[in-house]
Amino acid sequence: MFQTLRTHFKALAVLGAGAASLFMAPGALADSISPTSFSADLGVGESVTVRKTVTVSAGGPTTALVDIMFVFDTTGSMGSAIAGAKATATSLLTSLNTTYGGGLQSGVGFYNDPGAAVLSGLTATIATTQTAIDGLGASGGGDYAELGFDGIGLAAGTAWRPGSNRFIVALGDAGFKDGAFNSASTSAALAANGVKLIGVDFCESSGTCALAPTFASSITGLGGTNFSSATDPDAIAAAIEAGISAGFAEYSTVTVSDLGGGLPEIGVSTACVSADIGVCAGPDATGDYDRSIDRTFEFDVTFTRLAAGDKAFPTFALVDRGIVATEDDRFGGTAVPAPATLALLGAGLVGLGFARRRAA
Repeated sequence: MFQTLRTHFKALAVLGAGAASLFMAPGALADSISPTSFSADLGVGESVTVRKTVTVSAGGPTTALVDIMFVFDTTGSMGSAIAGAKATATSLLTSLNTTYGGGLQSGVGFYNDPGAAVLSGLTATIATTQTAIDGLGASGGGDYAELGFDGIGLAAGTAWRPGSNRFIVALGDAGFKDGAFNSASTSAALAANGVKLIGVDFCESSGTCALAPTFASSITGLGGTNFSSATDPDAIAAAIEAGISAGFAEYSTVTVSDLGGGLPEIGVSTACVSADIGVCAGPDATGDYDRSIDRTFEFDVTFTRLAAGDKAFPTFALVDRGIVATEDDRFGGTAVPAPATLALLGAGLVGLGFARRRAA
């Protein structure tokens, strides 16, 4: 039995301004999904539909899940640049972790000649990332053009979190050459995993800016954004944070999903209702959006009881398939009377009252 029971639910706004401020950087507005909490009792086969409003704020998200892989060129010419990156790693990661409400995970990879590897997979423990960075050294190489495609391609295949906003930050000074990966296969790996590429270019410190291919052309050839930087730790940090902010500046899809978290007890489906300046296409709001202003989107989210059992799970606002806001859903197993059942119950009560009047 599939029925929409709009009258049998409780929508509870549980995050007040004080609680919300714990997840927001000073002066920043977070993306949001409203209502922030929902609960209902559903019997097997019953459904309830809730109108969800997603606000994508101007600026950038402050509650997003951010996964970031640092990929270092460790050939000899990068000695001073790696030292600068090591010096800023802890402060940078701490800053990003604060900005994104504790939603940051990070990891480290490298490429040399020969060889490329992921040293540390994604972790929420900053100390683990720092240890991996501290263990890096600069040596080897000896010819121009490095195996940057290999380093970035391997990092693109890491175990990213579902719904995370994914970035690779490559730090190097030389253009890339083919190895196990080439430009096409690296681009495909980035696209398949929804990863945005940021380059931090140290060619000025090593005198390689005039050589071809350049680090910058290799990064932009992969669809990435390149930032020129010196070895000053503050400059590195500023370039990386600017690159991450730029990665959130434009977007094309907005939707709401539980990413399968309600199963097997609760099935979740979404229908876009309104799409700011764009259009609705099934579950998605689609358009050419940017964060110059706040934008609002509406969705009807239908929860259907598939199997018995209490269930609690998050539902997410997704921008370009990355989580930017979260709300909590709870479903008890108590069956809600269907309309026909309610009608029979009402008739019975009326009959009981009539019988009592006759007895009196």
